[in-house]
Amino acid sequence: MVVGIAARSQQPMLPSGGCNSEPMAELAVVIPTYNERENVEHVLASLRAALSGIEWRVIFVDDNSPDGTADVLHRLAKENPRICVRERPVRLGLSSACIDGMMTASSPYIAVMDADLQHDERILSEMLSRLKGEDVDVVVASRTIPGGSMGDLPLARVWLSNVGKMLGRLVCRCDISDAMSGFFVIRREFFQRVVNRLTGKGFKLLVDLLASSVVPVRILEVPYRFRGRQRGTSKLSTGVELQFLYLVAAKAIRKSISTLFMLFE
Repeated sequence: MVVGIAARSQQPMLPSGGCNSEPMAELAVVIPTYNERENVEHVLASLRAALSGIEWRVIFVDDNSPDGTADVLHRLAKENPRICVRERPVRLGLSSACIDGMMTASSPYIAVMDADLQHDERILSEMLSRLKGEDVDVVVASRTIPGGSMGDLPLARVWLSNVGKMLGRLVCRCDISDAMSGFFVIRREFFQRVVNRLTGKGFKLLVDLLASSVVPVRILEVPYRFRGRQRGTSKLSTGVELQFLYLVAAKAIRKSISTLFMLFE
C-alpha cells in the first residue's frame, strides 16, 4: 500500500501553532513527538545553540500524546515564531508523522531527528553545510562509520539495529553504513520526488525514502555518537520492529515485480 499525499490528507489535523507565520527559513527541522513533555524545551534550547547563524524553524508533529506534550508545544509556539505544531488526533506512527511534518515544510532543506536528545544536534550545521556544498540528496548521521558510536545501547538493540541495517541495504539501491539512522538532512526537491511512493509504515523513514527512489540516491554520511535517553521512555516495541520488517518486505516485493515487468518489456 502506497500512502501518498492524497491518502494522508484524509487524516484530520488539529489546529497548529506558528505554521504559517514564520518567514521562509533555510532549514526546517521535523521532530515527531509522543509523550515527550519532559524533553521538548530541552531540545529547543539545544537547537537554538546548534543552529546559531542559520535561518531555521522546527515542526513538531504530535500524535495525541496523553502526557500533554502538545500543550507545552503550543505554549512555546506562542513565544517563539520558529515553532510550528502539528497535532494528529490518533497515534499513526513515527514515519508517517515525519512525512506529515516534511510536507508542511517549505524550506529547501529538511532535517529529521528525535525529540529525546539521543541525536546529537550539534552536527546539524555540518550536515546542512555538506548537503548544500556537495552533489548529494541526503546527508545521514551515522553511528557506524569511524568517529561514530552506538553509545550505551543494550546488546539486543544493537543486534536489532545491525539486522535492520543489513535488511535495509538490500532494498535501498545505495551504499550506506547506517540504514537504520533516524537522523538525516534531505533536499526538499528529493523528498517531493519520492513522497507518493512512501509507505509511511514503521519507525525507520530513511529506509522508506531511499527504497522509494527510482534511481540510486546520492548519500553522504557523517559520524555521530548516539546518546542515552535521559527523560521519558523508549517507544521501540515488538510491534514497531514487525512494522519495519513489513516495510522491507513490501519494498523488496515491489522491486522484484518491477524487475519482472522490465524483463518482458
